[in-house]
Amino acid sequence: MKLMVVDCSVSGVSGDMLLAALLDVGADKEVVKRAIERVPKFLDGCKEITFKLEEVYVDELKAKRVKIVAKDVVNSRSAVTLIDAVKECVSDLNLSNDAANIAINAIELLARAEANVHDEPIESVRLHELGMADTVADIIGVAAALDSLNLRREMIATTRLAVGGGVLKLSHGIFPAPAPVTLELLKVSGIPFSGGPVEGELATPTGVALLASMSSRVIQVYPPMSVEKIGYGAGSILHDGNPSVLRLLLGQEQETRGNVEEIMLLETNVDDVSGESLAYVADKLLSEGALDVNIIQAIGKKGRPTSILRVLSKKGHEANFARTMMQELGTLGVRFLTVGRFVAMREESLVDVRIAGRIFKVRVKKSFLPGGEPLTLKPEFEDLRTIARETGLTIREVENAVKKQIS
Repeated sequence: MKLMVVDCSVSGVSGDMLLAALLDVGADKEVVKRAIERVPKFLDGCKEITFKLEEVYVDELKAKRVKIVAKDVVNSRSAVTLIDAVKECVSDLNLSNDAANIAINAIELLARAEANVHDEPIESVRLHELGMADTVADIIGVAAALDSLNLRREMIATTRLAVGGGVLKLSHGIFPAPAPVTLELLKVSGIPFSGGPVEGELATPTGVALLASMSSRVIQVYPPMSVEKIGYGAGSILHDGNPSVLRLLLGQEQETRGNVEEIMLLETNVDDVSGESLAYVADKLLSEGALDVNIIQAIGKKGRPTSILRVLSKKGHEANFARTMMQELGTLGVRFLTVGRFVAMREESLVDVRIAGRIFKVRVKKSFLPGGEPLTLKPEFEDLRTIARETGLTIREVENAVKKQIS
């Protein structure tokens, strides 16, 4: 299957970097230019937008950089205005349903994140920095670029996201990176992230909203694939003296969908700890990031009933988990060994479902056997519970209705 990997594990992501990298990987420049320059027709207060694509060198690496200049006569816009502008623009451009949905979902994610941060309904939210025309231009440009490359959401994967660090000065005050709206977007989308590797804002709200809308899965490592094109998109803001460069890989995913990885297995035997204490320790280990925790009943020395606490951990974290096990249980030793495991490839997507006459968004997790055969299709329980509470239906009724619509 055609596959594009967005590698933002070091560079972070912004709307202009993403657009530049898509153009570097082969998106039609004229299609993107025409799409962006149509934005003022649908956005009151924007007189003109100019688009420029240039080739730059970053530490001798050739990349593309996008410059979008918008003549705005307003300093803020309502979220509803931005959403309507994107919807009208994608309709006028006659984008494919996939590309149009990516653009609409991105602007709606931005609006929802702003509303959540300020605890207001979307209808009341006004956006300042994000309310400018260049936000809409980035979103429309990326959608048009994806359309020209014939890329659909299920063909796009992302790595974890670098968000930078340090302190940011925003219109609402001073905050640590990532900015509050960016952090809310990461929470809503579930994209994993890490701080650094430089001081400054590496992940912008527009970039994260686009990344969440266009990618169907998050990968820990590159999947088996053959690379046909590589694109580099340079940012305009300097970090440690250099702009960040976003990398895209475009090619074909190999047939095997899955990954073999090495993890750590930790075990200890205890015969003097209550079941309640064991359950507490198991929950604590999971909250600290353990991959899995099991409590196995066994017969120990002198025929005494014994519990075996077994913990699975990613490499590099085993010492912390062993310390927790020894502190909490009083055990004098923890066995550990390296084991391999085969992990089915997983994807997560956001799906619209109609329940009790209303539209809800539900996260759906898919897994695949080697060769691409579907293994499981499971809606996120937290989303089902939210729908049940809002509609008054039982969780079983909601689950059955959702499964019928996503199968």
